[in-house]
Amino acid sequence: MPQIPSDPVVVVTGGSSGIGLATASAFARRGASVVIAARGHDRLDQAASECRVLGAAAVLAVPTDVTDAGQVQELADAALRRFGRIDVWANIAGTSLWGPFEEIPLETHTRLIQLDLLGAVNGCAAVVPHMLERGGPGVVVNIVSFAGRVPTPWATSYSAAKFGLAGFTDALRYELAGRSEIAVCGVYPAYVDTPTYRASGNYTNRSLRPVPPVVSPERVADAVVRLTVRPRRAVRVGALHAASLPYALAPGRVGTLATRVLGNYLLRSGPPAPRTDGALFRPSPGAALVRGGWGLPERARVRRATVSAGLGLAGASAVVVSRRLTRRAARP
Repeated sequence: MPQIPSDPVVVVTGGSSGIGLATASAFARRGASVVIAARGHDRLDQAASECRVLGAAAVLAVPTDVTDAGQVQELADAALRRFGRIDVWANIAGTSLWGPFEEIPLETHTRLIQLDLLGAVNGCAAVVPHMLERGGPGVVVNIVSFAGRVPTPWATSYSAAKFGLAGFTDALRYELAGRSEIAVCGVYPAYVDTPTYRASGNYTNRSLRPVPPVVSPERVADAVVRLTVRPRRAVRVGALHAASLPYALAPGRVGTLATRVLGNYLLRSGPPAPRTDGALFRPSPGAALVRGGWGLPERARVRRATVSAGLGLAGASAVVVSRRLTRRAARP
């Protein structure tokens, strides 16, 4: 099992917001040298400043569009010029795309796949040759998704990209395991509270709302950091992954039910909103934020439902226990 240095050089794509910023911040707190890549210059500079304050040994910000293989190679070259090595590469840049398949322009579907799948392929193409040449240990982490395990209706190209990324991650892991000390790991989050809802493509005509329970970006970032200490094939984050079992047992029925439920949830409820490509073709404005307050109303409802269910279960248990004690007392 590869053991990277205690002072690693870490490259994080998509590092100016959401999971990427949370991951860069987590490594910064541990004193790593952090290389942050994203498209938006201002937000990238802000993220780099925050990582310096958090205690990173050094920080390098490199504007990068991960759909451009040349720019990704320049990112790797910049990191090597500055630090001489790359120990960890985290492919986190990405977004989502929602709506009826036929109503989304083909170029938008294509761009989503370029970003979420080929962006990670470009990252691996840039760093794996370096790690092989060094001959030492290295860790590559790809952020996949729950949608890379269970097909997600109304997010067809997103699901396609994530299923593709899941297959790519496993195939590359097995290929490299037998001839190197490079670990390739996949992290599979459920819905995460990031600013991504403002950056996602949205053709539902409604404001995007996550399916609760929603995971915090910091929790996903912690999973990434742990993989650099103890690499694993896959880490699943979020209770929503429990749905993978019924899907495996009855994919047809579960798929039909998911289509109906998600269709009502995404297309026929929630506040109206204009159609948008989000940040697929250009960086979205705004500050460098880890969380976006996404799913707060849903989380509140889930908490209330959980408390109610817990109280109901406790009450039912108390009744059962009371009856059993009464029966025992009545026995001669």
